[in-house]
Amino acid sequence: MFRLRMGTAQGLLDELGAAQWLNFDHWTSYKYGTYRNQFRILCGPDGERSFWLGVGMVAYGKSRPSDTAKAEFNPNKVGDERALRWLLRCLWKRARLVEPCTVKQWDLACDWPHPREWYSLRKDARLYEETTHSAADRTQYVGARNAPGRCKLYNKQLESHLDSPMTRLEITVPGLAGPHEVAALWPIVYRLQDVQGTAEVAALNDTDRFIFATLLDAPDRLNELGRRKRDKMAALLEKCRYRVAFDAAAYDRVLRAVVRWGERPAPDPDGGDRPRWDWPGWGEEWRPEVRWPTGT
Repeated sequence: MFRLRMGTAQGLLDELGAAQWLNFDHWTSYKYGTYRNQFRILCGPDGERSFWLGVGMVAYGKSRPSDTAKAEFNPNKVGDERALRWLLRCLWKRARLVEPCTVKQWDLACDWPHPREWYSLRKDARLYEETTHSAADRTQYVGARNAPGRCKLYNKQLESHLDSPMTRLEITVPGLAGPHEVAALWPIVYRLQDVQGTAEVAALNDTDRFIFATLLDAPDRLNELGRRKRDKMAALLEKCRYRVAFDAAAYDRVLRAVVRWGERPAPDPDGGDRPRWDWPGWGEEWRPEVRWPTGT
């Protein structure tokens, strides 16, 4: 979110309209709390990727939209796109920095190239929600909605129409949290495939299979069983207890990229339009048809 210098919002709109190479859909909104001018900027040969821009918040009691702009984008999808980097330059050029840029929260994803049926998110002390249409079309949540530590386990193949199986775990990270903070929020995921084909599970009778299936979704109910049954089921649960491997070094690399996206691109001191630091997505093979906006 950018707080623009007084009167520069219209200049931003004019610059967007003048960029004939830029492909976007535009619509307006007059509802309080939304942005007056909204853009879906299309990327890729067929516009299969996109990001969103809003200019001019419609504020209650104000006769004109505020001098603000907001960009929402996924660096994994559009981080290499010329349109995004060009637009961020336009925004930073007009930004009125009252306070340092801060990262409020962001989503970190972990993918497994396996069917959704193989995995189950363990309930913990956090709020639990679930939406199930079938074994494959199942989404589980722990944590409060739109709050740090919110976890979501779902079928990414089904959502994105992928050709091969993919299960995704997403976790909402608060600000620039360090590895230890994120590891503390990381949930336990049961990988059912680890035990479904074992001799122990095959030997279970129908009643014990039902109990075992119930415990996979509600392991806290283990204490409701008698001692012998509890010990037997606890041993099976332990075999499929699969804590998501948290790679602190990999997380650190991702975190550095998140920090970079929040920094102001500085012009090359030797002239030209290359940033002084390795701006995300920059590559020698990429050359913009139009130079980066300058401060003049």
